[in-house]
Amino acid sequence: MRKQGKLIGSVQRALNILNLFNDRHPELGITDIANFLDLPKSTAAGLVKTLLKNNYLAQNESTRKYRLGFKIVERARLLLNQFDLRQIAHSDLEKLRNQCNESINLAVLDGSHVVYIERLHGNNILSMRSEIGKREYAHSTALGKAILANLPIEEISEFISSHDFVSVTPKTITTPVDFLTELQKIRQQGFAIDDEENEPGGRCVAAPIIDYKGKPIAAISISVPIQRMPSHKIDEFGALVKRTAKEISLKTGASLTL
Repeated sequence: MRKQGKLIGSVQRALNILNLFNDRHPELGITDIANFLDLPKSTAAGLVKTLLKNNYLAQNESTRKYRLGFKIVERARLLLNQFDLRQIAHSDLEKLRNQCNESINLAVLDGSHVVYIERLHGNNILSMRSEIGKREYAHSTALGKAILANLPIEEISEFISSHDFVSVTPKTITTPVDFLTELQKIRQQGFAIDDEENEPGGRCVAAPIIDYKGKPIAAISISVPIQRMPSHKIDEFGALVKRTAKEISLKTGASLTL
C-alpha cells in the first residue's frame, strides 16, 4: 500500500462535491450537497461558489441548482488528447469496426474500474453503447478481465484482496476463486469474455494491449447484443479482437508474434 500524505480538507471537500454529480443526480442544490456530505450549509455554499467561479460548476437559472461545468470537459479533453494510445490505436480500431460493424471500445484500468477512452460505433440500430469517460467495474467487464489476467500475480492478488466483487448482473463472477479460474482461462485463450456479466443482453470479447515492458496498458473490445454473438461465434470475434490488440501492441513496442 502506498503511504498517503496529509490531505488538504478544503480541497478534498471540493472534490467530494464534484463527485456527487452522476446520472441519478445531474443537478444538486446547496441543501442537497450539504446533506449528502454532512456539511454546514455555509461551508457548502462557499465551496460551491468557488467551483462556480472557476467554471467547474454551472448553475441552472431556472432551478437555481448546480451541475458540472464545462471546465471539467476541457480538462478531460486535454488528458485524452495527451494520451497517445488513442492516436496509435485509432486506425486499427476503425479497421476492426469495419470488419465486424459492431461497437469497438478502448479502455484503461483505474483501480477497481475500467475507464473508456475511445469508442467507435457500428451501423446497427441495436448495439451496445459505452461513452468516453464512462467507468465500469473491472471484474464484470471483458476489458477489465483482459487487463487483469495479464498483470503479475502479485498485482492480481492485491486487486482481489482490496476490491469487492459487486454483483452487477446475476451472471457476474463474485468470488475470488472463480475469478482466478476465469483469469487463467483468459491467459490460455488470449481473450476475455463478458457473457451478460456487466449488462443483461450483451456479450463482449476483449484482448489486452501490451507495451514494450510486457505490461498490459489497456484493452480493446467488441460489444455486441447477444443475438449477434451466439456461442458458436465467440471464438470468431475473439480471434478478431486478439489480432487487433496484438497489432496495436506492436506499435507500442511490444515483442509479440502475430
